Order: sequence, then structure tokens, then C-alpha cells
Amino acid sequence: MLLPLLILPWAWGALAASPPVPPGSLTLRLLQTIIFHNTSSTDMAGTALLGDLETHSLDCRPCKVRFLQPWAQQGLTPKEWQDLEELIYRYLSDFIRLMKELVEEEGEGYPFVTQFSIGCELHPNGTSRRFCDAGMNGEDFVSFDTDSGKWVTQRGDKLTLKALESLNYNRVVAVMLQFLLRTTCVNQLKSFVQHGNESLARQEKPVAVVFARVPPPAGTPAPVLLVCRVTGFYPRPVRVAWLQDGEEVAPGGRLNSSGILPNADLTYQLRSSLAVEPGAGHSYACRVQHSSLGGQSLLIPWEQSRPWGPGLAVGITLGVLAVAAVAAVLRWSRRRGYQDVRHRESSL
Repeated sequence: MLLPLLILPWAWGALAASPPVPPGSLTLRLLQTIIFHNTSSTDMAGTALLGDLETHSLDCRPCKVRFLQPWAQQGLTPKEWQDLEELIYRYLSDFIRLMKELVEEEGEGYPFVTQFSIGCELHPNGTSRRFCDAGMNGEDFVSFDTDSGKWVTQRGDKLTLKALESLNYNRVVAVMLQFLLRTTCVNQLKSFVQHGNESLARQEKPVAVVFARVPPPAGTPAPVLLVCRVTGFYPRPVRVAWLQDGEEVAPGGRLNSSGILPNADLTYQLRSSLAVEPGAGHSYACRVQHSSLGGQSLLIPWEQSRPWGPGLAVGITLGVLAVAAVAAVLRWSRRRGYQDVRHRESSL
């Protein structure tokens, strides 16, 4: 069946296109990717996340669950983890076999990629949202409706419809999946929140710098692009705004942002830019608001009155000295050569 990793005590989360998580909510998710290179070769990768914190990974040669946090083994006994690994292996094998059969029947080609996302989201008011989605080659494939207990799809191709028929034929699996999403996932989410609270509560302060990306030559009317680079912050939510003469710049064409991007050290970064007219006499500053700052803001002004920083000034000074030294050597060499010529002429 199309259920490679359904029977998991920790559930899977939505893909990037899923609805945003409401403030104060937390998601338990597990993402699974399977690459079908040809009829005899597949690669698989799986990862589980609590919020944006990676807690487990799945190594499928053989199928072993790796614990990426010191508390990630909580909630299940060693025997239960072992049973889970065996169950994962069985469902992955069934899924791969089914996909190969469907692809062969419909004349589909290799390679292709399948992605799965199953999980639950717990809201501050105690309510929850469940989701179970599958994608193929980066597009929606099928989804499980937890209320009706049926698989649904927006696609009408033969491959998808046959997969949907096979999924909905097995009512036992559908009932089990409903229970896992409604009950097991939420219970495991609460358990992991309890054991991993210290990791989830981690706070890393942002570091920010403001600079002009491409300063125009003197006298050029072209706008200056100011850039505010903010990095090293955790958790993810952050607010970055530009101030002109102390007033926040309203959203518009002058503003641009990279969006929040991950760093390799499990923190985040963001770049925000503002186009300004040179010589207009305004003052500009970048304001950063983040939970790690304890209710305060980080304010970084653009020092347009000092376009050359100390490093640049030192570099220019050293460059001038180097040019002067070379010129002195050349003058000395020419003078010495001239004196040598005069000496040879006088000797003759």
C-alpha cells in the first residue's frame, strides 16, 4: 500500500506548502523521501522534527531510527522502537513494490520521487490539527481526510486514481491511521514537549549589521541600497523593520527581504534591504525584535556620515605609503644609474 511510514509513534508534519503554524502552536512531523532511480535501485531518507528541531532520522540500510537529541528515545521502550523499525521496513517494502507495479502498468518512466508528510499540530487552546499528505515529483499526489477516513486527490491521471483505489480499499489501515493521527500523534507530541522543553526553549540573540550594498559614485542620483543582515537568532520568529528619521518605513517597493533562512548551526538569518535617495538628509536605522532580547529591540543605525570604516582608511593609508615607497625606490634607482653613467663618461 501507499503507506511507507504510517505506523509511527511520532507523526509527520506538513510539507513547505502546508498552512503556516499559528503563534504558540507546535508541530510534530516526520518527512520521508523515496527516490526511484530505476526498477532495481531506490534511495530513502527520513527525518522527524519537533517544531523546527530535528529529533530523529531514518537510515534505511537497514531501517534504523537514529536519535538526534538526548531525550529523543523517551516515550517508547527499546522493544517498541525495535518493533517500530521492523514495521517501517515492511511498509517501505510494500510501498516500493506497489509503486513499481503501478508505474509498469501505466507506462510511467524513471526516475521519480515520492514525498510523504504526516503529523499533528497542537494549539494553545488545546485543539489540534492533523495532516497526512503525499507528493510525487514535487506535486500533490494524495491526502488522507482524518474526518471521513478516506484518501482524496485533486489529480485525475490513471496512476493516481489506481493508487487512490488501492488505498481506500484497505479500511483497516484507514481506521488505524485515524487513531494514530487523532490520538497517538498528539500524545507523543505532548510527551516530546515535556522531555525536550529545554531544547525547545533555547534562545540565541541576533547579531545585525547595516551597510550600503553598492554605494554610487559621488554626484550620482541613483538610489543607495541599504542592507540589514541579521543572523544567529533562535527561535525562528523575528521582526525586522527600517526606520527613517525614527519612523517605521511602511511596506512598499522600497523594501525587500530574503525571508528567514536556516544556518548550519541550527540558527536563522535574514536580510532586509531599503532603497534610499542619497543626499536627502534623512537618518536610517534597522530595528530587530526577537524573543531572546527580553522585550527590547536591537537598533542599528546606518552611519552615512562615515562612509569609510577604519579598515578601509587603514588600507588606503597603507596603499599610499606603498606607492610612495615604490616611487622613492624608482627615483633612487634612476639617480644611481645616472651617476654611474656620468662616472663612466668622466673616466673615458
